[in-house]
Parts: sequence; C-alpha cells; structure tokens
Amino acid sequence: MSSAKKKSSIDIDIYSHLTAARNYLRKLDDFYARAAAPHNMTFEHYQVLLAAQCLGDNLTLRVLAEHLVRDRTATGQLCRRMEQLGLLELTYEANSHRPQLLINLSQRGLEALKSITEDGLRNRDQYLRSLGPEKRLYLVEAVRFSWLEGLESVTGQPRVEG
Repeated sequence: MSSAKKKSSIDIDIYSHLTAARNYLRKLDDFYARAAAPHNMTFEHYQVLLAAQCLGDNLTLRVLAEHLVRDRTATGQLCRRMEQLGLLELTYEANSHRPQLLINLSQRGLEALKSITEDGLRNRDQYLRSLGPEKRLYLVEAVRFSWLEGLESVTGQPRVEG
C-alpha cells in the first residue's frame, strides 16, 4: 500500500472515531436534556446542578462559569433564575473586600439532580442495550481514541510529556 493511501485510511479512521465519539456525547447530553424536561428544567439547569454538586459547597460564580465555559454575567443570570425556581441558594461571601456570589444546591435542586441523573442513566442504558455488541465495542474504542490516544505508551503506561 502506498504511503498516501495508508495515510488516507488512517485519516478516515481518525475522523470516523472522532465523529462517533462526538455523536455519542451529544446523545448522552440529549438523554439528560429529555430527563430534565418533565421537571420544567433545561439541560443548562442540569449542568449547573451537576457542577454545584461536584465542585462542592459555596461554589463561586467565577469557578462555575469557568467550569461551564460560559460568560460570568450569563452564568449569574442563569443562577438567579434557578434560585427563583428554588433549585439553588445564592449568598454573598462574607468578610471580603470584593464579595463574590456563592452558589449552593437547595434541597429541591438536589432532588431534581438525583431524579434527572437516574432518568438519564436509565435512558443511556436502554440505548446501549439497543446496540449490538460490535457497535458497543466500536463506541468504546471511539471514545477511548478521541480522549486517550497518544497519552499511553506502547506498554499501556501513561506517557509523560516532557
């Protein structure tokens, strides 16, 4: 096989893997978006609840916005709307020369997070069970490739960049 043909087939594999991984991640997001709808919530609401749970109590607006890769002002507006819905508790940092908005899950927010997560995981599992074994293995390989390719050496040990 000529080197041009070999390179072309490698490129196709790369694009195929990246496309499959991106498609799966969009489907995964859609499972949670659909699970949020019966709670009168959006996928954005779910992402905020998830981040607040995972990043800990008294999460600052700056950290949340960075985590969500969103503008701080837009994130603050979203959090205020979520506070009005009873999903978040917002306070300001005490004893600070420049008070920061602190974000915490409310009890209602925690309950919604758990319910949406359970529904989303159930939908994900149903989808994965609907795929044949070969398709599931391809999906695993595509996601592994798109995130980990090149980080492991031939021996399977993580490669340390220098």
